[in-house]
Amino acid sequence: MSKRPNILWVSFEDCYPHFGSYGDEVARTPHLDRLAAEGGLWTRAFSTAPVCGPARSGVITGMYPVSIGTHHHRTGSGAHYDSLAYSYEAVIPHYVKCFSEYLRAAGYYCTNNAKTDYQFTAPITSWDECNSSAHWRNRPDAEDPFFAVFNLTQTHESNMWEYKDGEPIWPDPGFDLDAIVVPPYFPDTEKVRASIARNYANIEYNDRRLGALLRELEDDGLGENTVVFVWTDHGPMPR
Repeated sequence: MSKRPNILWVSFEDCYPHFGSYGDEVARTPHLDRLAAEGGLWTRAFSTAPVCGPARSGVITGMYPVSIGTHHHRTGSGAHYDSLAYSYEAVIPHYVKCFSEYLRAAGYYCTNNAKTDYQFTAPITSWDECNSSAHWRNRPDAEDPFFAVFNLTQTHESNMWEYKDGEPIWPDPGFDLDAIVVPPYFPDTEKVRASIARNYANIEYNDRRLGALLRELEDDGLGENTVVFVWTDHGPMPR
């Protein structure tokens, strides 16, 4: 790399590594598998929390959630549950920063598309762009290095539900239910197998989205100078 590398940071929300590159024989994840073949795999990675907001606070700050007061999930949504304690958010220590702030200080154009969910409001200094249109292509100088986050939400746990907002999600995921390995801590029933199949279908959807982002990198002539990370905040099911 002749200059500072760009960074593409892609989140597959709530996701186990049910990918071909991790040896899963059911998964159909060609874009992830190609990245793995050309790069590296984390085989002993762990989440700092079993649920979204606390885990994401740990990633964006590099701090354990219990050390900065972000470990209680959904500090800001108690209103949905008739709670009186809903109007606060975690107040992180003054010395804790989002790591994108360090990148911005180093001259990177930092974008987040679009979810934050850190248990605290992201400081205005965290991102050059933080919205559903955020993209490395929006940087004012095409020579500037970028750190571009894309949160692919199709794998979110809620999308494994048979119905969401009254509409079926993946009514026919296209998987052989008999080929699915059901973990021993779940009942081996057709509904459980269908739910796991739906999760595979959601992973496939995100894999296609990843492929589109990789093509955009190539179209922009950035493939050779961009480091691509694919990560997840936590898994969608017990264990």
